[in-house]
Amino acid sequence: MIPALRRSLLLALPFQLAAIALAVLLSMFLPHIKVGLTVLLAAAMWAPALSELVLRTRMPWALQVHYLAFMFAGPFFGSALGVYTAIPDWDTLVHFDSGIMLAWLGMLFVRNAEDRIGTALPLWFAIVVIQATPMAFAAAWEISEYASDVIIGTASQRGGLEDTMTDIVAGTLGGMAGIGLLAMIGRPRSLTPRSLVRSRRVRQIG
Repeated sequence: MIPALRRSLLLALPFQLAAIALAVLLSMFLPHIKVGLTVLLAAAMWAPALSELVLRTRMPWALQVHYLAFMFAGPFFGSALGVYTAIPDWDTLVHFDSGIMLAWLGMLFVRNAEDRIGTALPLWFAIVVIQATPMAFAAAWEISEYASDVIIGTASQRGGLEDTMTDIVAGTLGGMAGIGLLAMIGRPRSLTPRSLVRSRRVRQIG
């Protein structure tokens, strides 16, 4: 467990150092850069390692790298560097990518369940769980933003209902894209459940 945890911490380290260094450098020329937020985001990049420690499991490399890239594209570039304001569609793209990442997480849920019971789950059930994962997270995220706006007074949902629904739809389509990528190219193998592998092999033979 310790070697795996060490690998996860070392994997996050270059992303953390790059984010902090870039934020500090840009803050010398651009006053809107949020260095404090960047430091908090850098700490959040340890989430996969923390999950391994708490859940006593191994987070696949592909999922960890995607999470770190997502943290760079969304919270860091989007919020800390202000790209959300500069590029209006950036938020939608980030939500779409989050759908792919969370579909991968759903695949990990199904794969772990199949490993525990020793057999493949029904294909329809696996797809429902995988697709429901990004949809559930998208809905929970929008609820959290709404609660933050009401309770704390933030302005996360300035775009109103249209912005909220666009984000949920983008996450949902991202989840579908994640499943589609797996069906087409069989990647990432480290996350693929037995049910989807078996289905893909049947299609190839047929």
